[in-house]
Amino acid sequence: MAENLVIGIGDPLRGDDGVGVAVIDRLRRYPLPDVRLETHWGEGAGLMALWRGRQRVVLVDAMVSGTEPGTLRRFSPDALPSPGLFPYSTHRFGLAEALQLSAVLGELPADLLVVGIEGGCFDPGRALTPAVAEAVVTATDAILEWLSTAPRAVPRSASR
Repeated sequence: MAENLVIGIGDPLRGDDGVGVAVIDRLRRYPLPDVRLETHWGEGAGLMALWRGRQRVVLVDAMVSGTEPGTLRRFSPDALPSPGLFPYSTHRFGLAEALQLSAVLGELPADLLVVGIEGGCFDPGRALTPAVAEAVVTATDAILEWLSTAPRAVPRSASR
């Protein structure tokens, strides 16, 4: 089992909702031997199953907080995001609810980073907006930096 798990959440066929998947696609360019990269559509129970038993997890998803599209926010287990920030789950039990339930059950990963990227357009059939596409690079760099704090450093060389 890989030491680290990075889950990109969202639907790439719904505009900025696909930002988590885009970050995973970008991370695939890097040699990350101790990192498992996954994409998921955001249903809470499925997410909990993916991170169950993991010690180091990064979650990347589009958020809606009213800030400028492309704004990146990081959340830790001490300050989990509220359900209103991640409203584009197709079910009422999405990322924020899964995090809250895992916290109550004592099943949050010991080392957790949630990366939220402000979306602007969630229309079906649309691509990422330019600001969100730019944020993919920033988020990827932030995740690589976080992963480098693991017991085994992650190489930082890859084609950009």
